Amino acid sequence: MPAAATPRTGFDGKRVAIVHDWFQGFHGSERVVEAMLTDVFAGARTVDLFTFHAARELLPAHLAAAIVGESRIAALPGLRQRGHDPGRWRYLLPYMPLYFRRLDLRSYDIVVASSHSCAVNVRPRGDATFVCYCLTPMRYAWLPQLDGARVTGAHAAALRAARGYFKRLDHAAAQRVDRYATLSSAVAERIRDFYGRDAELIFPPVEVTDFEPAGAARRQAGHFLWVHRFVAYKRPELVAEAFRGLPHRLTMVGIGPLQDEVRLRAPENVTVHGWLERDELVALFGQASGFIHVGEEDFGISMVEALAAGLPVLGLDAGGARDIVRDGEDGLLLGRLGLTELRAGIDELARREWDPARLRERAATFSRERFAERFAAFVADACAAKAISISGQA
Repeated sequence: MPAAATPRTGFDGKRVAIVHDWFQGFHGSERVVEAMLTDVFAGARTVDLFTFHAARELLPAHLAAAIVGESRIAALPGLRQRGHDPGRWRYLLPYMPLYFRRLDLRSYDIVVASSHSCAVNVRPRGDATFVCYCLTPMRYAWLPQLDGARVTGAHAAALRAARGYFKRLDHAAAQRVDRYATLSSAVAERIRDFYGRDAELIFPPVEVTDFEPAGAARRQAGHFLWVHRFVAYKRPELVAEAFRGLPHRLTMVGIGPLQDEVRLRAPENVTVHGWLERDELVALFGQASGFIHVGEEDFGISMVEALAAGLPVLGLDAGGARDIVRDGEDGLLLGRLGLTELRAGIDELARREWDPARLRERAATFSRERFAERFAAFVADACAAKAISISGQA
């Protein structure tokens, strides 16, 4: 269990519900919920978690224990997830908005939807404060082009047919939220475009203390690191091919459907690893001299981890990278992603001198403590505004 930030006292006596779409592992969105539970609402009377499906065995014990509501259908044999085997519960997506809408949250004073899909459909009681930390508006409804390569076959056809249904439900649910917060400028823009709502920018929590800049003796010049899932939009094949013939080396770490293909076709100066334990991964960050992240992300936690380790980042000038990497200061941003541009960016990143201490300073902007402070203040302001609104109606 991570060390808690300074406990918040503004929520003493409050009953809090945090509603999250699903817990399929302990990744970025799940870490946001864990920080809310442990740090933001540490002083609350009660903090309960609700979700559609939870792979509890993959979660920290204290996070799993806080989950008091989960769909019974998703937990049925043949549907539920077992370990890293994903199961088939995602096929129940059309039912999820109804599940969240029917949750009984009448006893809670504050309701937080941590949502990238259907959790925003919950309906708290009228005088409760209802805020949403929006990881992205529902992709299946509003951004089908971004998921085109991720979902295929009959599942993809069903989602296309249901797109209008999801858009109507999602837009209506968005109007019931008192206040929105989100993790990047790119997502804030989507919230304005799709929902007509403003969202406060609060960067998600990153465990920057897990990493520290290594001494020059440990660094291996021209050694780059890529740590992601081996899926198409992360561009692993392009990244591996870019190193062919270059006087640099690349280590790729991750799992996913493209892993074997990338390993088979990778040039000799590219090494492909599967899943690594956290301490092994931290050691690799300490040996590298640069980090590559050229997939367009809503945020991009691994970029912050690289900066915390004192590594400059080669990224794409799109999505969350624009909030994390200041071009020329924390790394380089590519305006166009092709083989020629990527190779040129790798060479330039290797050629320039970078100050690991300054990169580490930049990473602190995205720390767990900073998230806890800002999100607690955001919820407190929303509670005060709700109280004023109710008293004005009385």
